[in-house]
Amino acid sequence: METLQRNPNFIFKQIKGESVLLNTKTGDYFGLNEVGTDFFQLVDGVRTSEQILVELLELYEVEKEVLQRDLEELTAQMIQKGILG
Repeated sequence: METLQRNPNFIFKQIKGESVLLNTKTGDYFGLNEVGTDFFQLVDGVRTSEQILVELLELYEVEKEVLQRDLEELTAQMIQKGILG
């Protein structure tokens, strides 16, 4: 499993369980729901994506396959936008 890194050019602002990520260099922004916010907060450059999945499964009542698929899609979007590497 891969370890993900945050791009330091993004500012993270949390508002009522959701969050917005703003790229300070380009002005691009990306919104996250509650699960996405929890996911992003667990990305620390140390935990693997599998470890993050396990931690989120403890927080939410969802099937592992569903959450794993959703996180894979979110991770791919965030990598494409340069938020994660």
